[in-house]
Amino acid sequence: MKQAYGDAQYTSSPVEDQEQGFGGYELRRLREGREDRVATVLFWDATGQFFVETFGDVPLVILEALIAEAKSSITVR
Repeated sequence: MKQAYGDAQYTSSPVEDQEQGFGGYELRRLREGREDRVATVLFWDATGQFFVETFGDVPLVILEALIAEAKSSITVR
């Protein structure tokens, strides 16, 4: 995902750790020349569930897009 919102640009990228048993997406925000990780959506194999974690304020429309991306891209077994 690449999406602008206000004065920020949001970009997602896949993350995975097979040893810990999760896969998902990380959301980064570029604003005023500074890039920060602002959220993750992870699917944990052990629980069979998605989890969302935010690090500060994230607009709901951006968070919903991140969740939709993760749910459509991650194969749940």
